[in-house]
Formats: sequence, structure tokens, C-alpha cells
Amino acid sequence: MSLGAARWHVIAESSFAWEREALDWLRSQLPDRDPWHVWTNFEFIDDEGRVSEVDALVLSPAGLFLVEIKSRPGDLIGDVHSWTWKTDGRSTTVDNPLLLANRKAKRLASLLRRQPAITRARIRLPFVEPAIFLSSTSLSCRLEGLARTATFQRGRPGTVDDPGIVGALANGLTSRSTTTVDSQQARAIARGLTEAGIRPSNKHRQVGDYRLGKLLCEGEGFQDWEARHVSIDTVHRRVRIYTVASASTPEARAARVRQARREFEILEGIDHPGILKVKDY
Repeated sequence: MSLGAARWHVIAESSFAWEREALDWLRSQLPDRDPWHVWTNFEFIDDEGRVSEVDALVLSPAGLFLVEIKSRPGDLIGDVHSWTWKTDGRSTTVDNPLLLANRKAKRLASLLRRQPAITRARIRLPFVEPAIFLSSTSLSCRLEGLARTATFQRGRPGTVDDPGIVGALANGLTSRSTTTVDSQQARAIARGLTEAGIRPSNKHRQVGDYRLGKLLCEGEGFQDWEARHVSIDTVHRRVRIYTVASASTPEARAARVRQARREFEILEGIDHPGILKVKDY
């Protein structure tokens, strides 16, 4: 059992060994039959100009799932808001990744819903549901209750009661899942993704002399990215990008530019230990 090349669409190869291993394992566990399809390592831009990166999008008989891969080993604890990994004596706390994955899923669903392939086929697009795949085999996951929502490890693929990611993708994320995807829907969704302009995930997007890394946070009209200098690896920055809606008027775009300039001018004159100092515009 392994998903064939006609159904496993590598939009870009992952540059991370642990992510490639997780995807290879997932591929080896999925059946090579309709309506199964997987698209890996791509990004899309929504109508507000926000960039979203996707590790894997899985189409199964139970629906359409945006899968975020987390491969860190160690002990994992947390709640619905934040998770803490304890690995080799060090603790790392991050936002619950389901929060961002859920926003990505909603944006992708909205983008897909308007594509000609979907509207012409007159199909019902299944919900795009977020799922977190904790792929490390040396992880002790101690998340409980709501903190574990839509979060899965490798489980026991092939068993009737598989509690892992493969069982969730095959049967739905909850016992109440009733979606059934057929081959007609699968063909329309595949065409719709092409029309939506998905493209290889740009892990090395660059702004000026800084290469962008992971998305730190986002809000109304902006995204903040971690960045490192292309020549001096020890120089780190936080880069704020103001997003612009694709259908916005020239007046709305000009207003966004004024907003960015105003924020820079206000922060440029402030020197306070509790406020990040602005470096460049």
C-alpha cells in the first residue's frame, strides 16, 4: 500500500530531512485509489495578499485535510493556546499550531470555492479541515482534552481502530464525520488547486538583505516574519509585511502604504526596552 506518483503531487521537495521522512512515511501508508490525492510543500496567496505555506493537503474519502507536520521529539505538554516541548533539558513554547493551521484551511477553502473548476462542476466542496501530525517516533505526547484536538501521531495504520493520522484522514477527524468524496469531486478539486495558483513553497523568500523564515504572527493587514541576514547568519530581524487585497482600489492601496509609513515614523523616534526598535522601512 503506497500512494502512486499520479496521486502524490510534490509541488516542492522539503528542505528538511525530518519533514521528508514524515511525508515518505505518510505516503507509504495511504492507498493508491480514488479519491485519494496529496499535494505537498506549496504556498498560496489569498485575496488579502497573505502568504500561507502548506506541508500537505490530503484529499480522502472523508474530506479535504490541511496537514501541518511537527517533528520535534521530547515531551509535549500544553493547552488550547500554547504548547511546550521539553527536549534534551531545554523547553520551547509555541502557539498551538492548530490555530494557524485552521486559519490557513479557511483561506484555502475560500480561494478554492471561487475557482471555475469548482463552480462549473457544481460540486459541494468539502470543508478544508486542519490536522496536526506529530511525526516523531520519540515524542511523548501528554496533551489532554481540547489541547489534543485534531492532533495525531503515527498510530496503528491498517487497524480498525487506528487512532493515528492515517485513521483520521481515512475516516474523518471525529466520529460525527459524514462527508463522502467521490472521483468527480476529486478531479474538480485537483483542477481547482491549479487554477488557484498554488506554487512551490518559498522557504527562502527574501526582503532586501534578509531571508524570511517562519511566520511569527499576523493581524489585520500584516504578517510578521522571522528573518536572517543573507551574509551574516547571526543577525536576526523581525520583518513586518503589509498585505494588500488583490481586489482593492488604488485608494485602499495608498491607505495601506500610508499606514506602513506612519507606523515607521512613530516607532523610529522611540527607544524603549519593551518596544522593538524599528531598523528600516
